[in-house]
Order: sequence, then C-alpha cells, then structure tokens
Amino acid sequence: MRIVTVIPISKGIGKDTLTYFTQKSVTAGSIVSVPLRNKMVFGLVTESKVAQEMKSELKSLSYNIKKIDNIETHSFISSSFIESAEKIADYNASSVGAVLSALLPKTILEESKELSYTPKEKPVGIFHETLLLQSDDEERYATYKSLIREEFAKNRSVFFCMPGAEDLLNAKLSLEKGIENYTHILHSGLSKKDIVSTWQKIIAEEHPVLIIATGLFLSIPRDDLGAIILEKESSRAYKMQTRPFIDIRSAVEIIAKKFRVKLVLGDIFLRTETLWEEKNGTYADLAPLKFRSLTTATCELIDMKTPQDMKKKEFKILDEKLKKIIIEAKENNEHTFLFCGRKGLFPQTVCSDCGTVVVCKNCNTPVVLYSRKNNGVQKNLFVCNHCGERRDAEELCAHCKGWRLNPLGIGIDRVVEEVKQLIEDVNLVVIDKEHISTHKQAVKARDLFYKTPGSIMVGTEMALTYLNEKIENSAVVSLDSYFSIPDFQINEKIFHILLTLREISQKSLVFQTRQENPKIFDYALRGNLIDFYRDEIEERKSIGYPPFTTYVKMTLEGEKNTVKKMMEAVVELMKPFEVNTFDAFTPGSKLKYTTHGLISLPKGRWIDQELLTKLRNLPPQFMIRIDPITLL
Repeated sequence: MRIVTVIPISKGIGKDTLTYFTQKSVTAGSIVSVPLRNKMVFGLVTESKVAQEMKSELKSLSYNIKKIDNIETHSFISSSFIESAEKIADYNASSVGAVLSALLPKTILEESKELSYTPKEKPVGIFHETLLLQSDDEERYATYKSLIREEFAKNRSVFFCMPGAEDLLNAKLSLEKGIENYTHILHSGLSKKDIVSTWQKIIAEEHPVLIIATGLFLSIPRDDLGAIILEKESSRAYKMQTRPFIDIRSAVEIIAKKFRVKLVLGDIFLRTETLWEEKNGTYADLAPLKFRSLTTATCELIDMKTPQDMKKKEFKILDEKLKKIIIEAKENNEHTFLFCGRKGLFPQTVCSDCGTVVVCKNCNTPVVLYSRKNNGVQKNLFVCNHCGERRDAEELCAHCKGWRLNPLGIGIDRVVEEVKQLIEDVNLVVIDKEHISTHKQAVKARDLFYKTPGSIMVGTEMALTYLNEKIENSAVVSLDSYFSIPDFQINEKIFHILLTLREISQKSLVFQTRQENPKIFDYALRGNLIDFYRDEIEERKSIGYPPFTTYVKMTLEGEKNTVKKMMEAVVELMKPFEVNTFDAFTPGSKLKYTTHGLISLPKGRWIDQELLTKLRNLPPQFMIRIDPITLL
C-alpha cells in the first residue's frame, strides 16, 4: 500500500494538498481521480511513499484516509511546471489546485490516460533571460522568425504565446513558412478531438516544435523548450477574469525562470511597467527598442468642437473631411474602417430637468440606448451592458418624473445610421459584441469586408483583433468617452488603440475628438512613443501608481450591510497593513452590492509572507487580485 500526497485540481479548495492511500503503483507527476466533497475531481500526485515507512505518522492522524483507485496517467507534466504552479499560487494569493485548474485544460485532464510523456534531458546551453522587442508588426515578426529558426538549429522548441484565438491564427500564417510540419496551434476554441490530437503530436515529436498557443497550454511538457515568446504583451486579455485571476504575463515570467529558458516580451508598444523595468536594467533588449512608429498614411486630427459648430449648436457625428474620405473611398473601391468606442445608439441618457442619469434597475450602471426591431416595429430599449437588463425606453425620469430624457454621446449604431444616410448602396459590416456573438460570425464578417471592394466596417475594440490585413482608410469617430473612465491605465489603452489604427492604415487616418488638450492624439498621429512614455511614467510616479506600487485588491459582493460589516472586519484583520475601502465604480443594488479593499505595497514588497497568510485566511467569497488591471 502507498500513501500519496495529492494537489486537488479544483477552485475553492482551502488546502493545497490532501492525503490518500492506494494499492496501485503511482509516482509523483501522475494524474489521479480523487473523492472530494461527494464528487470526484482530478488530482496531481506530488509525493508517493510506501505505507510501511509512515506507520507512526499514520497512527497520529485524527481523520481517516480515503482510498483512490483511478490512476489516470503517469508522468503527465514536468516537475518544473508543478514548482512553477506553486510560485504562481503564492504570487496570486491562491491555491496550487486553483492555478492548475486554470492552466491545465479540462479536455486534457479527461484524456490524460492517452497523454503521458517520458521526461528527457534538457539541451545544453539553455539559460534564462528576459528580452524586450518593441517595433512595428512586420519588423517584429521578422525577428521572431529568425529567433525561432536559431532555436531549432540548437535543437530547442519554442512556445509562442498569444492572448486570443484569432491572434494565434494570424501568427501561424506569419511564422510557419518552412516549418509547417513542426508548427502546432492550440486554443480552447478547437474541438476536443483536435486538442488531444495536437497535444499528442507535440509530446511525441522528436524534432523541435513551434507551439503557438494561449496561456492555457503552458503546461504542455517539452523538455527541449528553449524560449517562450509572449506577443502583444500589453493586451489586457492576458488577465483572467475568473478565479484565480492569474495574469498570464506574470505566470509566464515565473515559468520561464523555473525552466531556465529565454523569455521575449513583444509588442508595438510595451506596457509602461515593462519599459520602466528596462530603463532600470531588469530587462535587456532583443533588438534596440523602437520609439517611433512609421506609416504611409496621411494622418490628421479633427477638432469636432469648433466655434462655428458651437454657434450653430450642431452635434456632428462625422466631420465633412471624413465624409469626403468615405465617399471617395467608396468611389475608388477602397476599404474604410470606422472606430467607435461605445455600443448602441447613445452610451448615456440624462434628464434635462434634474440631471439624473438613467441607470439599470438591477445594478445601478448607466444604461445604453439601443434601437431594435420587434415583429417589424422599431423600438428603443435601455440595455445594461453590465448585467444584461433590458427595458422599454419609454419612461419618465426616476427622480423628478420629467419626460425630457436626453441621450448623449456617440454609439456604434448611431455611426452606422450616419454612414447609411451618407452612402446608400454600400457593403456595411458591423463588428461589436451586440452584433457579433461568436468567433465564426466575426471571421465571416471580416472576410466579407476584405473581399468586397469599397466596403466599410464600423467596429469597437473587438474589431481590431480581426483586422489582419492593411486597409486604405481608418478613422476614430468617437473615443472621447474613454477619457472619463477613472482607470490608471486608460491613457495607455487609448494610445494602443490609436497605434493599432495607425499600423493598419495605408492611405489616410483621421482622429475626431472634442477633447481640449489632445496631446495623446498628437503623439499617436506622429508615432511618438517616447514622449507618451515619458508623460505617462512621470504622472504615475507623481501619484504613486504602478510600477512604483504593487496593488492588492480584495473584492466582496453580496447584501450591502453584510458586505460593509465584513469589509470593516477585514480592515482590522489585515493590520498592520493599511486597507483603503471604497465602493465599486458601479456598486450595484442593496441585494447585490460590490465593494473593494485596497492595499498598496511599495515596489518589491510583494510577496510578503505575513500578508500572504492573512489573504489566504480570508473567507472564500473574497476575490483577491494582485496587480489588478483596474481599481474600479
């Protein structure tokens, strides 16, 4: 009989390890099925000992050890990955089991009997370093190709990490030429059969391989791994939105150090935190960082808040110059992309009598005005993009009962209406989460746009991922609403959107704005990355934002009075660490209320073992985020 220590691969488990016994032969690294809370879950064996060697320890136990019979597979993942998972768990104040559940695909666990691997010796000469690559897409990918082939020549494999499925497909087309037989792609959108088949091919292949995948597949065992490339390093999509709220970027750094492999962080413009680390000598450059972005497009900034418009009391959606570009593009069979930052017709509705904002009745989030056909009848609806509540827009002000509800701002549906009035016979494609619900629909819409000469696409941020070819004309119709978001990273987010449009535009690029001092637009139009970085890092330093601080955010949802009392207790529990409590940007209703507790640590203080212990002792309903992408 053997006594095995197992990490349950599941979220919400208080303990990192559990103990079981079995009559079967089992080794560390095996996947087993274990009984837990009246159900069976997968577990990872970290230790296996003969029971005879543990007689005294077994006698002193105050509980009965349960038996396990189902040994799924042996040598499933590497010991280095298990050790990495432990460090990732510490960094995120989470459990190892929760980390493994996030980084081990369920499909792979279910088929693990077919996926065992034999550990091999690591190629010589591999060492860890973190290198940065900041340049335009074409130059960056040329560097990646060179690096991948260098690693192949040294009998080393490469893991190319991307934030989403569409990003992966675009990367595969750019990187696989000449090594098609050794290039494999993995993401959660593939069928179960394809995921298992590809995993099998990767672990069985003797030749070095290029794995193009999302962070979910970082656990795949390749002992010849020589480099990890993390592309689109600035993308917020790397931050998991569910427990254990892992940031794939920090997880990759931990894994690369543990595996002692080269790590390359690449983007057209790296995060402010990353560039600051480079300036302080933490990171090196794979190639000299480019702080000037080039384009063939004619770039122009249009002030939509001109004295003439103010005098006429007009609110234009499209400037006359932009209208001319759109019309000429259609006549010349050119493609045009129009970016709009918000969904619906109007992002906000305000009472003209008392100034009250129309909000969701469930969560108090400002609602968006949409227009939809119902049984052939056009009808206006108020929709909450936070919780999904929908209701008829024919209502009075909730505060003063006034009827003068005034819709404000520019939504994507309003832009679509304006384009239809400007050009009637045009192929108009719309990509946002309201019009497109699946990846297949987005690809179909994108392909139709590119295949049809003279077509126009109107889209939100969602559309930017799918624009995988250059287009003649681009414009920002409305982005000003982003500036009102109280998020310390919002300037960086806006700048990336503008740079992306600059990158894909060939002929003309127009930014419309009603901002008073649009310095950020000027930097983007001129491709001036260095001055944007200097302004951003100085502002963050003056306020004490990251990278000068590490934030630990604790979030609690529930009935308002209960939430308030529990958060007050946490303030006492966390002492001597100071906790600043505040309501969420949209706290919700009394029954579903959200509040935050924030601890600010000086740079380099995390991981603090005392604080880590306190965080892990919090009730499970607390959501803990380290380095949150937003404080809202």
